[in-house]
Amino acid sequence: MGAAFRRGTPVVREEDNPLRPHEQVQAFLDSSGSSPDPWATDIAAVRADARAKVLAVTGEPAPVASVESVDADGVPARLYLPTGAEREVLVWAHGGGWIHGDLDTAEGVARALANRAACGVLSIDYRLAPEHPFPAGFDDTWTAVTWARHHFGTVAVGGDSSGGNLAAAAALKARDEGVRLAAQLLVYPALDSVENTDYKVAFRRRYETFAGRSGFGSNSYRRLQHIWATYVPDPAHRKAPYVSPLHAESVRGVAPATIITAEHDFLRREAEDYARRLEAAGVPVELTEYAGRSMASSRCSP
Repeated sequence: MGAAFRRGTPVVREEDNPLRPHEQVQAFLDSSGSSPDPWATDIAAVRADARAKVLAVTGEPAPVASVESVDADGVPARLYLPTGAEREVLVWAHGGGWIHGDLDTAEGVARALANRAACGVLSIDYRLAPEHPFPAGFDDTWTAVTWARHHFGTVAVGGDSSGGNLAAAAALKARDEGVRLAAQLLVYPALDSVENTDYKVAFRRRYETFAGRSGFGSNSYRRLQHIWATYVPDPAHRKAPYVSPLHAESVRGVAPATIITAEHDFLRREAEDYARRLEAAGVPVELTEYAGRSMASSRCSP
């Protein structure tokens, strides 16, 4: 049975409104300064800068019943349990363009997810590029999913940005391997390695002076090119389904999905396209789009 699409409040597109970030985002950009260009700076400096910026806005950690360092069959991880009795777990992969991010930068999100979802969260410290390009991070994510299946009754997978890519790829592999996952949570996921899509070219032009920063669009575009080239150095491999889930031959039978996007984000359109593909394949999918200063949601369900 196909998916029936029910749209809620109409999503306000940035094409129809002035390009203006939320006040909190603007304040963060104004106070944090520019980040080093990853293609021209030592990777250790890029990681240190990203880590400092994230930790500066993480805030006080939400309390949970327990936090345990875990060796998930060779993948370093932290297991967060909101009550200590959970039999359900979300395997969480942090963002960072596959080149930065760690368990500390994911701490706030992992704790919040554990409490709000009332399940365990296994936050994983997967290997990073350029030292460990694809498939290292993907393999680590799948290894952690396999470990979680042996220790919990119900397993879901999720991640933000590049972590959302790893989660979507793991959901595809689970389908391919006949492994049942309860859900996939994709937060502004990177799903398409193709550089010159109409949307990405238009984004680069339209966002050139976004948030008072000259070159914002072109610099964002160049960063996106760089992280894809770093994660998957061989262009011939970049459309493989476990690299670019949007290019999978079929998405039928993957885990039900919750997809979250942000209006002023290079990755928004590919996430929307993936939601449409899931809907067409009969996969339950809920798309929540943070559009400017308001939030609108759409839900697809069988």
